[in-house]
Amino acid sequence: METQILEKATEMFLTQGFKSVTMDDIAAELGISKKTIYQHFASKPELIEKALVTINNKFSQQLVATLNRGEEAIPELLAAYNDINDIFLIDSSGCFYQLTKYYPKIAQKQKKFHEKNYVKHIERNLEKGIREGVYRPDVDVDYVARFYIASLVAIEDLDYFPESEYSHSEVHCLHLEYHIRSIVTEKGMKIYKDLTQKYK
Repeated sequence: METQILEKATEMFLTQGFKSVTMDDIAAELGISKKTIYQHFASKPELIEKALVTINNKFSQQLVATLNRGEEAIPELLAAYNDINDIFLIDSSGCFYQLTKYYPKIAQKQKKFHEKNYVKHIERNLEKGIREGVYRPDVDVDYVARFYIASLVAIEDLDYFPESEYSHSEVHCLHLEYHIRSIVTEKGMKIYKDLTQKYK
């Protein structure tokens, strides 16, 4: 039952938001009492933390599998971007916005996890792209990798990117294109355009 509760809660948090979803909502979806949930999870913050562990583990495993395919830098970056969409299945930025606003301590832990686990992957992609001649040789690898991860968090802020003006998929597509255009060479831009045309 603990696994079922965690899976359902994770799904609901991602689609509806960490604040919006209540323990009553989760219980109703599963057809169980709220008391049953509390037999396995002492509080909603504990459930949120364990849901985030599940999300992080699933994405990390998929990302490592993608990186192990040994693709060139730009196809690899696009594949990792598609991994995010496939794993999170989010139609709304609201879930992570709510996490930051209503559960700041948990959000801070999530930021530290991102810095520890994802910055190094971006750095490796940048170094690979520089070697291939598709990224500019003067790219500051450390800064750009950290900026990329930090800006992924920033674009979830609904105060800057309200859902009435930007869809979740649109803002993430624009973010990826901004990142790529800031680092590619002419050769890299041609590859990027060819690949994006292929996926359309």
